[in-house]
Amino acid sequence: MFIDLHVHEETFSPCSWMNLEEAVASARVSDLDGICITNHNSIEIKRTAEHFLRECAFPVFVGVEMTTQDGDIVAFGLDSLPQETPTAQEFVDFVNARNGFCFAAHPYSKRRKSLGDGIFTLRGLHGVEVANGANAKEDDAKALYVCKRLGLVPVGGSDAHIADAVGRYATWLPKLATTVHDLVAILKTGKCCAVRRDADGYFSPFL
Repeated sequence: MFIDLHVHEETFSPCSWMNLEEAVASARVSDLDGICITNHNSIEIKRTAEHFLRECAFPVFVGVEMTTQDGDIVAFGLDSLPQETPTAQEFVDFVNARNGFCFAAHPYSKRRKSLGDGIFTLRGLHGVEVANGANAKEDDAKALYVCKRLGLVPVGGSDAHIADAVGRYATWLPKLATTVHDLVAILKTGKCCAVRRDADGYFSPFL
């Protein structure tokens, strides 16, 4: 399964320029098998996504890109969010208490709020976004190095805010996920890898 783990839509991420229908249409064209909507500090799209999944039979999973005091973290498996802006460790603990999965988003980006070397001090973080569609190559390279060093799960996502960006980077999973719980369980096995789509439209491992 090829899935884009990091996509924003305009209803609850004002920085985005696409709606859910446009995101899914682009995902289909990109030969993805599913997408994750990870709006900033919001999971309010869940009801719409569940309805859309029933209508279009295309896997749409809802997570969140949480702005912590220390940097951005993407998480899945949550039915609620912290009321106050948490520290990175507080949010990781929050996710683990609910048996979710979380990864450091664009951890070495110089343009966005990122964890940087704060990754080394976090307990319970599951993964690292080693391929981000809005990152510089050197930022992704450093993220990959740190991910391998810490033995965390490497994931990829487009961080798309426009339809054409969906699926530029994604994550390969060894089997199909049909629910968020499936997605969390598969990611936690670590049997996945970040991929990027080449000019011919094929996905290749990001190593």
